[in-house]
Amino acid sequence: MSVLEERELPIRSNPDIESFDIVQTYHKLLADDPELTMPVAAIEALIEALGQSSAKTVFETMDLVKTQSAKLRAAVRNPVALTHGTDLFQQYLVLSLKQPGPDGKETSSHENFEVVRQHLMRNGRLFAQRAKEAREQIATISRRYIHDSHTILTHGGSRVVGTLLGRAAESIPGDGRRRFKVIHVMNEARRTESNRVVAALRAKGVPVATIPESAIAYSMSKVSMVLVGAEAVTANGGIISRMGTYQIALLAKALKKDFFVAAEQHKFGKTFPLTQFELGFDQNMIQFHTNKTLEGKEEEVKEPIADPVDYTPPKYITSFFSDNGVLEPSAVAKQIIDFLY
Repeated sequence: MSVLEERELPIRSNPDIESFDIVQTYHKLLADDPELTMPVAAIEALIEALGQSSAKTVFETMDLVKTQSAKLRAAVRNPVALTHGTDLFQQYLVLSLKQPGPDGKETSSHENFEVVRQHLMRNGRLFAQRAKEAREQIATISRRYIHDSHTILTHGGSRVVGTLLGRAAESIPGDGRRRFKVIHVMNEARRTESNRVVAALRAKGVPVATIPESAIAYSMSKVSMVLVGAEAVTANGGIISRMGTYQIALLAKALKKDFFVAAEQHKFGKTFPLTQFELGFDQNMIQFHTNKTLEGKEEEVKEPIADPVDYTPPKYITSFFSDNGVLEPSAVAKQIIDFLY
C-alpha cells in the first residue's frame, strides 16, 4: 500500500461535524508534517471536515466549506496564506461539482453528488502530494537561472527555495552541478530555522556566508541575484512574505539586482493590498507610547504578531519561479484572475 493510500481519509457512515474542530485539525496537520505549507494544511483540514459531514447536496457542501473556512480564518492572526488555500479549494470544489455525473446528469442529483463527494474524499490528499512535487518542478524549471560563480542572497526558511538551491548543487543527466555561493540573511528571532537552511546547503558543498539583517545594503554589491520564497502571492503579482523581504527588494532594485520569487501555484490568491498596512490584519508593529500614564491609566501596549510579514509590490519583482513556469508578475496576476474570478 502506498503512502498516499495509507493516508486516505475514511468516509464515515455516521459523520458528526459538530464535534469536529477544524482549527485543531489544521494545527495538527502542520505539526505532523513540517513539509506542509499553510494553504495546503487548510485544504486538508477542509477535506477532513467534509469527511465528517452528512451534507447530501451541493448547497449544503458549499455552505459547510464556507463556514469551516471562516472558522479557520478567524482563529489565526495572519489568515492570508490559509485563505488562499481555502479559496483555491472552494474553486476546485465548484468546478468538480459542475462536472456531469457518470450517468450524464447534473451533479445536483443525489446519486451523482455522492460520486463526486466520494471522489473528493479519496483524492483529497493529492493536494499535499502535488504541493511537494511542485517544489521539484520549480527546481527543475529554474536551475538554468543559477549559474556558476553566482552569489545568491536569500533569507528565511522557504522550502521551495531550499529545494531549488539544493537541486542546483547536484548533477543531473546531461547537466552538471552549479558552483555558486549563497549569502544567507540571518533572522535572530528564528535562528534555529536559519541554521537549518545554512547547514543543509553546506552539506551539499555550497559555500554559505551568513550576515545580519543590518548588513544587507553593505553586501548587495557582491550579489548576483536575490532569491526568496513567499507565504502568499497577491492578485496583482506581488508577494506577502517574511518581514524584511520588502527592504531586500528595495535595495535590489536600487542596485539593479534581479529579484526572483520561488512560489508554488497553490499560494496564488485574491489578496490585493495597496500598502503595508492593508493586509487584512493588524500586526501591531508600530505602537507609539510614552512611559507616562494617561488619566491615571496605564497605556495599552498590544503584543506584536509572532511572525511578522511585509508586502512586496510587483514592480520590485523580476520573475516568479513557479510550477507553471517562469512568469513575470503580470502573467501571475492574469493566472490568478483567470482561475479565481
